[in-house]
Amino acid sequence: MWHASAAIPVLGAAAAFYGPALARTGGVWPAPLDDVYIHFGFARAAALGHPFSWIPGNGYSSGGTSLAYPLALAPGYLLGFRGAWLGLFAALLACAALLDLCRSLRRLLEPRGGPGAASSRWVAWAAPLFVVAVPLLDWSWFSGMEVALLGAVMGRALVAVRRAELAPPAQRPAEQLRAGLLAALLVATRPEAVALAAPLAVAVAHAAGSLGAAASLARASLPTALLLGAQAAANRALTGEWSAAGAVRKLILSNPYPAPLEKALEVIKNLAALRVQALESALGGPSYAFLLPLLGAIAALDRRTRRLAVPLLIGAYGSLLLVALNATARYQNLRYAAPALAMLLVAAALGTEALARRGRLAAGVAAALALAALAAASAWFPRQIDHFARSSANIAGQQVEVARRLAARARQHRAPRRVLVGDAGAIPYLSGIPAIDGLGLGGYRGMPFARASVHGVPAVVELIERLDAAERPDVFALYPSWWGGLADVFGRRVDAVKIEDNVMCAADEKVIYEADWSALAPPGERRDGAIDEVDIADLVDERAHGYAFPSPRGGWVVGAVLRDGSDGGGAPRFDAGRIIPEGREQSFAIGAAAAAAASALGPAVLALRTDGGGPIAIGVAIERAMDEARVEVPERPLDRWSEIRVPLRDVAPGDLVRIRALRGTFRSFHVWLLRP
Repeated sequence: MWHASAAIPVLGAAAAFYGPALARTGGVWPAPLDDVYIHFGFARAAALGHPFSWIPGNGYSSGGTSLAYPLALAPGYLLGFRGAWLGLFAALLACAALLDLCRSLRRLLEPRGGPGAASSRWVAWAAPLFVVAVPLLDWSWFSGMEVALLGAVMGRALVAVRRAELAPPAQRPAEQLRAGLLAALLVATRPEAVALAAPLAVAVAHAAGSLGAAASLARASLPTALLLGAQAAANRALTGEWSAAGAVRKLILSNPYPAPLEKALEVIKNLAALRVQALESALGGPSYAFLLPLLGAIAALDRRTRRLAVPLLIGAYGSLLLVALNATARYQNLRYAAPALAMLLVAAALGTEALARRGRLAAGVAAALALAALAAASAWFPRQIDHFARSSANIAGQQVEVARRLAARARQHRAPRRVLVGDAGAIPYLSGIPAIDGLGLGGYRGMPFARASVHGVPAVVELIERLDAAERPDVFALYPSWWGGLADVFGRRVDAVKIEDNVMCAADEKVIYEADWSALAPPGERRDGAIDEVDIADLVDERAHGYAFPSPRGGWVVGAVLRDGSDGGGAPRFDAGRIIPEGREQSFAIGAAAAAAASALGPAVLALRTDGGGPIAIGVAIERAMDEARVEVPERPLDRWSEIRVPLRDVAPGDLVRIRALRGTFRSFHVWLLRP
């Protein structure tokens, strides 16, 4: 009977969300976020024998938000849930995960005997209501994302911590290790769950008894530490970054241009939005939003429940602090707040049981508080169900439709070899066309697209310039407003999909372009007589030369397509560069190419590419020489590249070259070290 009573609210909520959404999408399985299809791409690759890869052939990607979720979806692909119908398997998995969370919550809420057991028995039967009563959380539960799986793993981790607390000493080490493994799986499912995993490990150590706190803490925390260490090491070895691509692309701290105070203000804005919209409005408004935290606080004060409630409250608010560092935290229907809401609801359920255990009067108060809290939150059901349906219609009408049109073009014309997208999952997944994600979350052969996209669109083009001509994308599917300087410069518009009533997509129109990369240099091109060169804004080249630009508030990436040659008679050529404000400097080290050319260079000429503009003055210094040469640069024509030549008396491999903007702003695009 309990399982039936749990299935009714879970399956009822699922039907309430999926039914209207299916009607809006015209039969395409609803996905209110395009990110769902990114998970599907990782799942398909895993099923085909390429785990941790977005598309087979693209190589390792650290851009999957969840390590565990695509592996959980992969069996569905193997069972025949293909295309958008993998979403049906994800929905079945979500319902099973939520029922498993209800089961875990029931085990935590069942009375353990003693006074008050009878008065609190009803709370375990109410566990499913806590799981589905917050519509904003339900939106994420049924979205096809990893949140429902996170809920199931969280429930099992909490049960494991309780078992480690109650187990006899002989069995306690195994239970502690089990709790540690589940905490690690929690982090593998959502990275910000580390805010819960860490205090759970402390709770296990706190309940160690005769085993000793240090050894118990090691058993409970070491699996998570090893997971994070292994992930960071793999990222570093395969992508050159310790952080995952999502952190590089989305974290406010990764942006090199704003000042620290500007970054802090953005984090504060995120926190304010999360507090008002996720912890206040979504819980029933200011008059009722305090009830769930109040019940959680009651659980934290109760002797029997505090070892779980305190970590849950720390995890809820700690995860919100972590996601406030995400530049997209306020968007996509606050999906990043869903784990915090799940933790808060479980803590509130524990608090309800703790209060109800104190007698009939207290049980009545607990029931009233819980009923008021859950009823106030449930008022959002019509709005969230409608938003889910409209969002699903947006994704089906735009991203899925673009995939359909590209697949049709492939059947009617020569199939595109590769499509350039911007963090779009449905387009490559449903069209079957290989892709490069210009924002870097998909990963491509270890190239730093995620970092380049943070620096600016021209830095992304510099990485495409590194690819062989046959490897470059020949089709784009992009939002023009996101990709100024790429779509309009290197693309020819051939089709577009525009939606009405846009509530989820980044723009109402996605445009399909045919690519023209004729302005890019062939990969590996070298200038005659060049001993070494630094292609500014090419992050691979910059890293190889220890390049440093003035940050913050300087070094912005720009790009241009201008003609080569002193008379402007050459072919148009693209180059990206950085803006060096007056009084600031850039620097780089003479690299290995120069060392291979000559062990001691002696005299050389530094050739600096810039674009047109008014007169400026720059200072060039070799750090070892301790003197700076001032170079006056006259006005330059706007339609061609210009070159500044600076003679150097003595340079050697490894020397640090500093170039300072003495008067005016210096736009630095390329540096060559030439034989004199």
